[in-house]
Amino acid sequence: MLKESVEEYLGAIYRLRTGREAPLPLSQLAGFFGFSVVSVHEMVLKLERQGWLVYYPYRGVMLTPEGEHMALALLRRHRLWERFLTDVLHVAWDEAHVVAGQLEHATPGDVTERLAVFLGEPKACPHGAPIPPVERAAAERSLAELDIGMRSRVTRIVPETGRRLQRLRALGVLPGCALRVVGRSETGVQVALDSASDTVWVLNEDAMAIWITPSADEIPSG
Repeated sequence: MLKESVEEYLGAIYRLRTGREAPLPLSQLAGFFGFSVVSVHEMVLKLERQGWLVYYPYRGVMLTPEGEHMALALLRRHRLWERFLTDVLHVAWDEAHVVAGQLEHATPGDVTERLAVFLGEPKACPHGAPIPPVERAAAERSLAELDIGMRSRVTRIVPETGRRLQRLRALGVLPGCALRVVGRSETGVQVALDSASDTVWVLNEDAMAIWITPSADEIPSG
């Protein structure tokens, strides 16, 4: 089995689980990659035999300690490269995500650490995801969980894909921006950005990947 394929799966499982102590459904993993559940199931069984994860039939997968270690190493390389590409080469963050996805598999550990020192040991990637071993704040929630009227500030976007980052950059929904939920529909969440006069609609699938820190004050809806 190719090392790149193993790393891709382990990294995706870590991203998608968002800190939950429960098996990740195969349907979510299939949706992330755009693969069929059948092909994902076959790959999961191979990874289980190699000791990278544990598969719970009809429930999903969880990483073993060895699998989590490899996933964290991959994410560290990926997010450091994103910082280099955006901060030093001024590459757009959605493009940087794609390029980092190629560099992450070919970077030795010593080069990774030299890159971290060169960048000043950054704590987060351009879209706010923590660079391992830093963990996310316990108070974080996804935008999809917020009630109408609640204010919040975006801290990170995970799981990230090139298309998702492109959509959110176009909307102005970036780490650090303040927003307020003003409406909902079957397909998305309507938010008002402090930096813009108009409201924007965020797709439900993107709202679930936008992690925020709710503020203490909640504005009554209606």
